[in-house]
Amino acid sequence: MHTPKLSKLVVAVAVSLLSWQVTATCSTDFTPIQQIQGDGAQSPLAGKTLTTQGVVLGTMYPGSKQPSLLIQSLKADSNPATAEALMIADSQLAALYQPGQLVQLTGTVRELGKMTALTNITASAVCAEQQPLPKLQLQLPVKQLNDWEALEGQYLVFPQTLVVNDSYPLARYGEILLADRRLMVSTEVKKPGAEAQTFEKQQQLHEIWLDDHSVRQNPEPIPFPTGGLSADKTVRVGDEVRGVEGFLVQTKAGYRLLPTKAPAFASANPRSNTPKTKPDGALRVASFNVLNFFTGAGQTPQFPTKRGASNADELVRQQGKMIAALSAMDADIIGLLEVENNGYATDGALATIVRLLNEKLGSTVFAFVETADKPGTDQIKVALIYRIASVKPLGQPAMNMTGPFVRGSRAPLAQSFVHQGSNTELLVSVNHFKSKGSCPKLPGADNDNNDGQSCWNAARVIAAKTLASWLATQPTGQKATHQLVIGDLNAYRLEDPVTTLEQAGWQHLPGATLDKNGAVHWSYVYKGRSGSLDHALATKTLAEKLVQFEHWHINADEPAVLDYNTEHKSKNQLKNLYAPTPFRSSDHDPLVMDFKF
Repeated sequence: MHTPKLSKLVVAVAVSLLSWQVTATCSTDFTPIQQIQGDGAQSPLAGKTLTTQGVVLGTMYPGSKQPSLLIQSLKADSNPATAEALMIADSQLAALYQPGQLVQLTGTVRELGKMTALTNITASAVCAEQQPLPKLQLQLPVKQLNDWEALEGQYLVFPQTLVVNDSYPLARYGEILLADRRLMVSTEVKKPGAEAQTFEKQQQLHEIWLDDHSVRQNPEPIPFPTGGLSADKTVRVGDEVRGVEGFLVQTKAGYRLLPTKAPAFASANPRSNTPKTKPDGALRVASFNVLNFFTGAGQTPQFPTKRGASNADELVRQQGKMIAALSAMDADIIGLLEVENNGYATDGALATIVRLLNEKLGSTVFAFVETADKPGTDQIKVALIYRIASVKPLGQPAMNMTGPFVRGSRAPLAQSFVHQGSNTELLVSVNHFKSKGSCPKLPGADNDNNDGQSCWNAARVIAAKTLASWLATQPTGQKATHQLVIGDLNAYRLEDPVTTLEQAGWQHLPGATLDKNGAVHWSYVYKGRSGSLDHALATKTLAEKLVQFEHWHINADEPAVLDYNTEHKSKNQLKNLYAPTPFRSSDHDPLVMDFKF
């Protein structure tokens, strides 16, 4: 749980630690919990001092400095919009009372953070023992988002198998996002605009965050999967979770389920140590965003690098994962993205990648395509490396450093090759369009217009049009009917930049990408939604030669804490959460595709 989100609640709970007394009998004259909660976001009785009654469900955040009780009415009312449970903000009572006790309390109603609570308890009594806990069976999706407000504080049991959809805050706050299925980026499966908006609104009914029932930051051990996370014991997006039950609370970040028992995790999206086997005689092309691989060469001091490793240890760890991934791809041509734009010297980023990859493979297997020393104005660039025995460069490498590629979108790189096994020529262009973040401050076409495409969509469309026109000129000096565009277009499958390229005659690989539940392919997970920012598009003649295509899911589905970074990790975690394997070598999954001529 995010401690900052609870700061107001914790402060308010501390204020409530006044003296209380246990009375001998329970009055029949009390205010039902439902009347205290009301049918809105806040209590209609806020500020009132009153007496209420309920069964103790348990304690919120029992290991914190200021735990609170949760009680629930013995009898539900007829209004589905009113919550049946209430927070009792008194740490002394939280330590005294046990689940199943029917208690009566007198105090003042307040809104603490996002929850209605009874504070400043002046009287309390146990009315009965061993009452059954009122547990509500709940199936996702809920009918409407307001349903969660009416369930605030209650004990919920999810009888269905749930699916992990996000683990980004797992290591920092002990939270994972669950839903009844994998949730997709709206514009991955629906057209931008009204269709995408409606789809996303519906998806929000399918999810709930599972918290570790703690206010600690950087918990150790990391709570999920049950038994703790490690480099070898992961929890991936797509994995299944059963036996989920606990208390529903509301924080500034939204609704969270605090588990009362350990849920059962099951692998439903297992790791794959390598991509699918390359068919005999096929040409394999891959695209890989290496997530800001910076060596710091040429800067003083070398560390921290401008975007990547903060120190020498992190660089070694980053290299270990990246090279494990690259060497396992078995590719003949690899497009690289987010490589430090620091030239081609032996200590530069691109030369370092090729040197380490060749060392891993035991001989000089790969070489890089060399262009301008520092193309474009960005700190990162795209690059191409190739297997010397499989392909041979033809003509001249070309980069477009005009128009949208001066600033924003990185300058695209194109190189023609001949596949020596089939004597077939093709052109490969690697690309990295402008990201969706850092929205412009002034109004205009590049602002977020709420159609699902976020910011800078117009800039990405211009980049797509410029790229298509440029490649039509055969910029490498070699006439190639087989052409391939790969890279991170920072646009999901049905967004304008991708469809702009399709309208220009490029065919999206691998063709049909949708099934009845959404997209078959994804390369990125963001805020609990899966989608493809990374794409491959080919001319018709080359698309016809495709025999195999894969998003190799080694990164997007993995917890971010399994990456190379050392911040916010204990000595044990630095050891146990890291392995020089492909998994979480980046935040993007590589694309791997095979062509047979």
